[in-house]
Amino acid sequence: MRVALIAHQYPPAVGGVERHVAELAAGFMARGIGVEVVTCDPTLRLPTHAVEDGVLVHRFPTVADDAVFFVSPLLGLWLLRNARRFSLLHAHSYHTPLALQALVAARVAHRPFVLTPHYHGTGHSFVRRALHVPYRVVGRAIVRRSRPLICVSRAERTLLQRHFGQDLKAVIAPNGVDVDEILHAQPLDTGRRNKVILTAGRLEHYKRVERVVEAMQHLPEDHELVVLGTGPAQAGIIERARQLGLSDRVQLLGHVPTPLLHGWFRTADVFVTLSRHEAFGITLLEAGVAGAGVVASDIPAHREVAEYLALGAVTLVPGDAPLEELAVAIGRAGRRDVVLEDVSRVPTWADTVEGTLDAYDIATGRSPNRPWTLRTP
Repeated sequence: MRVALIAHQYPPAVGGVERHVAELAAGFMARGIGVEVVTCDPTLRLPTHAVEDGVLVHRFPTVADDAVFFVSPLLGLWLLRNARRFSLLHAHSYHTPLALQALVAARVAHRPFVLTPHYHGTGHSFVRRALHVPYRVVGRAIVRRSRPLICVSRAERTLLQRHFGQDLKAVIAPNGVDVDEILHAQPLDTGRRNKVILTAGRLEHYKRVERVVEAMQHLPEDHELVVLGTGPAQAGIIERARQLGLSDRVQLLGHVPTPLLHGWFRTADVFVTLSRHEAFGITLLEAGVAGAGVVASDIPAHREVAEYLALGAVTLVPGDAPLEELAVAIGRAGRRDVVLEDVSRVPTWADTVEGTLDAYDIATGRSPNRPWTLRTP
């Protein structure tokens, strides 16, 4: 079997989809499955074709070097010319045109098409929300022609069924976490005794890190906020901390390598995520595995991910809760001892790979009668 994984970006770019695709590629390579990644490079700084950690990666420019919509005619042309080399084409993210390009190439080459939508149901700016309305006509064709559709959570599947038909079926292959690596990571020696509040991930406006900064006004002076990641919301977060006179209690450390990220998860007293939309919630699960108390917005994906962790590990709060209420939840949360039973049901990336291969068996006809798999918390 040889698989093409098509995604808008791939490491060193950072994000949930990027991480998911990289873990699939590594898992396939370890199992002797041929895999190539087809992706975009709006920066024009990375090699066009290169072998990275044993995986052949093809990168293509986007129109006007755009890093929002990822329109890439050259990528689509390459897929049309090369689709027949693959056993199937697996596209990632409903929210870019690449899935449509992959579907067209698969149909022309008479190859199976599989989609993991990483679906949020809407755009995250006024323009993108407006474009979602006409795009949903095309999106419906993409979603319903995936054989099978792969979702990372029940919450994502439910949202897709609401928008594209209750008869829509999907294999559920949850995102995973590096349980052993997290548990064996050493807490960092920060040199301080402050209570560490952590948030991590790509800094997008819909993740509402600014509200975490604002809640710091209502927490004692010995509480400090550490923000890990980069993204379009970064400048606004820095400015909000300055406006509130909190610059000395809010650290933005940018992107950190995975071992250091795990160290911060093991160090933090509380992890906070107030995202409006998620298909899963990887950082929430990673922080919970590490033993941090977790405060999360009460959205379906977060409720589902919380079920993988010990009872009481996650405090769910309304996304628009008053800042005083949010601060109380953060102040009450704290680290806990982690025992094996706490993480025994947490999905790993190996589980994600196996669930995806189950879907491929259905797509290629190897196991056409295989039941639709579903791993539940």
